[in-house]
Amino acid sequence: MLRLDELKAVVKGEFFIREELRMHEVKKVEVMADIIIKPTGKKELAKLLFLLEQSGFPHVVINSKGRVLFPDKRFHGAVIITDQKV
Repeated sequence: MLRLDELKAVVKGEFFIREELRMHEVKKVEVMADIIIKPTGKKELAKLLFLLEQSGFPHVVINSKGRVLFPDKRFHGAVIITDQKV
């Protein structure tokens, strides 16, 4: 199982626990996220995605202008906020 401290040791970026996306300037999405991760660049995003996919940890990638619908107004997993092209 992937642990937050392991992610922080490998991936450069900002990590937030149980916060609203609107607090991070994500428009049109009103949802509480268990984890919000803002990687510092494209390489960090690639590392992060690899680790999350390998562990099977639920995640979604959105940018600050994206529109994502969450059925129960909550996403149980990591939300990655980046304007990097994947």
